[in-house]
Amino acid sequence: MREGCRPADDDDEVVDDLVLRVALVVLAVALPAWVALSLIVVVGRLRYERRHRDSADRALSPRAADRLVRRAVGQPRTEWGRWRRVTALQRLESAHHPAVPRLLRSVLGDPDPTIAAAAIRTLGDVGDEWAIGLLLDALRDGNGSRSRIASELERLAPAPGPKLAALLRDRDPMVRFWGATLLRPYPELGDGTLIELTWDSNPNVRAAAVETLGTRHGRAVGTALSARLDDNEWFVRVHAARAVGHVVGAEAAPSITRLLSDQRWWVRTAAKDALRGMGADAVPSLLSMLTHEDLFARNGAAEVLQDVGFVDFLAVDNPRSPLLERIYAAGGERFRAAATARMGAVRPKDEARAA
Repeated sequence: MREGCRPADDDDEVVDDLVLRVALVVLAVALPAWVALSLIVVVGRLRYERRHRDSADRALSPRAADRLVRRAVGQPRTEWGRWRRVTALQRLESAHHPAVPRLLRSVLGDPDPTIAAAAIRTLGDVGDEWAIGLLLDALRDGNGSRSRIASELERLAPAPGPKLAALLRDRDPMVRFWGATLLRPYPELGDGTLIELTWDSNPNVRAAAVETLGTRHGRAVGTALSARLDDNEWFVRVHAARAVGHVVGAEAAPSITRLLSDQRWWVRTAAKDALRGMGADAVPSLLSMLTHEDLFARNGAAEVLQDVGFVDFLAVDNPRSPLLERIYAAGGERFRAAATARMGAVRPKDEARAA
């Protein structure tokens, strides 16, 4: 080896040593910086919360209250002005100023969605009977985002409950829709009107009524839901399949099984989910679909029979059963291959247990 030339191993050691030193330097600088930054954030947050809490607890002087009221009714043109207006509303609410109900009623209809959203959120924070009344009025009038209003009403449950049933009779279908949706946590309210709404002219209202009734019980409820399995809107049929499976149970299996041949994928999926929930009780209705002219219906029936354990039962009990062959034919080659592979994995375990 010529003089002046170092082995490659020496070069690797020098590089490794340099990388290690650089890493240690970076760590030595980064760790204190991270700790300092974390402390700054925590301390800053604590100071902000204390200042905010102290300012909220202090009573407003008449002069300060008048200034905040003027700011709340103003029409700012900048982002900073809008933020100050929102803050003024929140400050007045936290001080329980008597002008708050009047201000919030006017602000709900503000064309600026940020301001309207702040009013809705403030009403939710108040949560008193008058605030719930304003939220319901805004929902009827379409002042502000109806989905935001509904979220606040849901958050205030169960206080709004007795006032929600009146929404089901509103002329506006969007109000009826939100009324049916918001009544879901109140099983003691509105059954009769919800049943009527399953025949509403607006499909969104029908879907909302069906979904809410799906959490309830009773023969009249089951009859109304079963009628919607033939609704002319596919998304109503989706909700109806799930709801009927829950309320009526296995008695509805033949009706739900028909939906396995529906043209809409979502409807077929909902039907399969409902039938899976019935377990073995759905097997007779599923077997009747194995020779259906529709490929999706046959395949869906085979899939559910597999999911409820019927295919594996037959494969173990009578692997040469003609019925099992019909299920394989309905499911297709991939279905047959998956079932065969599954049985191949199960049999050695069974033989080992028997030995």
